[in-house]
Amino acid sequence: MDERIKDEILKIEDLSIQYKTDLETVYAVNGISFSLKQGETMGLVGETGAGKTTTALAVLGLLAERTAKVTSGRVLFEGQDVCKMSEHELQRLRGEKISMIFQDPMTALNPVLTVGEQIGEALYLHNEQELSKKEIDRKVEETLEMVGIPRERKSEYPYQFSGGMRQRVVIAIALVCNPKLLIADEPTTALDVTIQAQILTMICDLQRKYGTSVIMITHDLGVVAETCDKVGIMYAGEIVEYGTLADIFTGDCHHPYTEGLFGSIPSLTEDARRLHPIEGLMPDPTELPEGCKFAPRCTKCMEICKTCQPGVWEKNGHQIQCHRFTENGEVKR
Repeated sequence: MDERIKDEILKIEDLSIQYKTDLETVYAVNGISFSLKQGETMGLVGETGAGKTTTALAVLGLLAERTAKVTSGRVLFEGQDVCKMSEHELQRLRGEKISMIFQDPMTALNPVLTVGEQIGEALYLHNEQELSKKEIDRKVEETLEMVGIPRERKSEYPYQFSGGMRQRVVIAIALVCNPKLLIADEPTTALDVTIQAQILTMICDLQRKYGTSVIMITHDLGVVAETCDKVGIMYAGEIVEYGTLADIFTGDCHHPYTEGLFGSIPSLTEDARRLHPIEGLMPDPTELPEGCKFAPRCTKCMEICKTCQPGVWEKNGHQIQCHRFTENGEVKR
């Protein structure tokens, strides 16, 4: 871990978020808590619909104004509650101190503006140093080359770039103001394996170079193993397991959902004809189970799991939300 990891830059406390329409209420995020230090990388892992992206949008203050509502908790960035900031304060925060890499670069980029104009836009909006147009152009060129794109291509449009190159442009936009926190929302999903590796290596190199804190949102445990210092396993809007990379990948104690995720990964050492998927589907977020949200799919489910929400077992920072773990760490079989 980088020596520059010192201060806590982000702290989420008991955050709950709902989406409300005239017909139903979606319980997207349900009482999650975690923290991130300067220079640290955290992975948020889970299936589609687990609440990962909603959590990221809350950090940026980008939740849908009419339908989304933070019903409890706080999102503290450098000690200030993002949920209580005005729109003007949020606009100053986004891009300058917190940036986001979206998973689909083609929809994240404006097709009628050159990539140079789109990278430079963030500098124009946050031009506290009062840079001249020439200085901004030079910064744009330097940022393009930093992500592996020749500076001569700044006058080209998004359609003239490949998928991997477009993602590099999105990363350049996110990094041009040297933010303190970078949120990467499945940044390699639409890319082939070779390009995925290049993008992840580049994000890690840039993170180490500038000491930026990173939240890596993904469903790929391989990505987490390569990039993260700590991990939060999300299921149905809850963080069911939270700990360091060693806790999650080599620890003795795990949530049944985490065990299921690892069981679904192909092994290079075992001769198996089929994978072992987690049976069933994630519950409908408008009608969550009364007890443990994972109980309907859990092979180790007990009667108490069906009716009572489990507490959090913790040992040296490793947290597991499961009835199987007693206070002294013993596991109920």
